[in-house]
Amino acid sequence: MWIMIWFLVISSLVFIGVFNYIVDPYQQYRKATFYKLPYENEKELDAGLAKNFDYDSVVLGTSMMQNFNIDDLKEILGYEKPIKLTVAGSSVYEQNIVLSTALRHRHIDNVLVGIDFLSYYGGIHRFKHGGNSFPTYLYDENIFNDYKYLVSSDTLGRAFEIFTKREKDNWLYDYTKMYEWRSRTNDKDVLKAIQSRWENRQDFDNEASEDEKRLYFLKNNFDANLKPLIDKNPDIKFTLFFPPYSILAYKTYEERGQLEGFIEFKKYIVQSLSNYKNVSIYDFQLADDVTYNLNNYYDLYHYNKHISRWILEQIRDDKYRVDQQDQENKNREFLKKITDYNVTQRSFSN
Repeated sequence: MWIMIWFLVISSLVFIGVFNYIVDPYQQYRKATFYKLPYENEKELDAGLAKNFDYDSVVLGTSMMQNFNIDDLKEILGYEKPIKLTVAGSSVYEQNIVLSTALRHRHIDNVLVGIDFLSYYGGIHRFKHGGNSFPTYLYDENIFNDYKYLVSSDTLGRAFEIFTKREKDNWLYDYTKMYEWRSRTNDKDVLKAIQSRWENRQDFDNEASEDEKRLYFLKNNFDANLKPLIDKNPDIKFTLFFPPYSILAYKTYEERGQLEGFIEFKKYIVQSLSNYKNVSIYDFQLADDVTYNLNNYYDLYHYNKHISRWILEQIRDDKYRVDQQDQENKNREFLKKITDYNVTQRSFSN
């Protein structure tokens, strides 16, 4: 009896493992050829994309970078074969894991990195939702832990889903629009939605404690997770930028006493990389025409698709670039503009 039970269990596991290996829904072993791949579940999928897709340029970061269109990256920045290895809401430690995997598997010419403050909170090995939330075993080179992928019921469910649940949104299968969440958003009454977010700003940016947002943690995360990758790859062109959050995000930081710490963090990054020939840094938080116009946003943070393209155009034209010499004056002006700005009902009108 027990022999029969063990035989059935082992047979089932073998079947699941073989099926998962053949379908390979997260592209761990090969690029999909006999089905269309939906570009979602980025934490799991990025590992396979990094290992098996053909690319020479990487976009790295959070949801602030996910609406960059692949064709725009080619047309505007001249990237030949770009890919987005972004993870919404990711910590910089998670981003380090993603980019390190890409660097092991491909020769990379360009890396475009969005410096999202939220990514730099907490400890240097911080996972956004805890250690079990990020599938590190998919990113390593250890074949002996592949069983976590091959005999996983989650992998099996995803494999069946790819064949049985054809998504209505064709853009999900479009590589040029990979991970573009903007296609899910509704632009109607966006100002009302933003006003509601502002009025309930006590819930804004609450994924970490106030202590974990201190300058000490921001600097440590940069030094431990991003700077070493730049140090080790002097032949790669790194383009860093500070995303243009809306003026309301900065006013919230001001209310909480965090604004000057974030400005000091920007200053620290620019100073740390000032002598690197392969690094360019752009500060789009200085773009008043963008940040003051709430019609450019979906919420207090996220800008619309037009601003995503605009950012690429500014990088191409070398505008809003910052260096150690002029940053002090720009930061002083930036701080004054925020403190002088008053949020009124007119802020939410067209």
